[in-house]
Amino acid sequence: MSSDTRTALLATLLTLALGCADFERGPVSADAGPPPTDGGGGGDAGSAVSFASDVHPLLTSGCQSCHRGGGAAGNTSFLLTGDADADYAAVISLTDTSNPSASRLLRKTSGAGHGGGAIYGEGSPEYQTLLAWISAGAQP
Repeated sequence: MSSDTRTALLATLLTLALGCADFERGPVSADAGPPPTDGGGGGDAGSAVSFASDVHPLLTSGCQSCHRGGGAAGNTSFLLTGDADADYAAVISLTDTSNPSASRLLRKTSGAGHGGGAIYGEGSPEYQTLLAWISAGAQP
């Protein structure tokens, strides 16, 4: 094995070992589960969930440390810049407003198929906020 190959392999292993996995966050969920029967849980019954003020802060605090250029998940298709307008395009591609609980965004944040483990468990207020936003049409 060449020196360059060994270096690349070590870099890959280090990235995987140090990645954005936080095993303190809890077990991986097998399914994002059904939507709540109360209509979401994203705050007061009459208040709409906003991407810029409700969803984006959750994603920048829970995901951006890895999902950014140069981050441990910087080679994935989901990258966050910290700018709500720019990040909306990346986030909306992971939503399914016709079947909100099946949205890739919810599945990944709950740990299903996510190398970083569960970020927001299904019962958490953060997960419920994401679900309420997608259920309401995932508007900017």
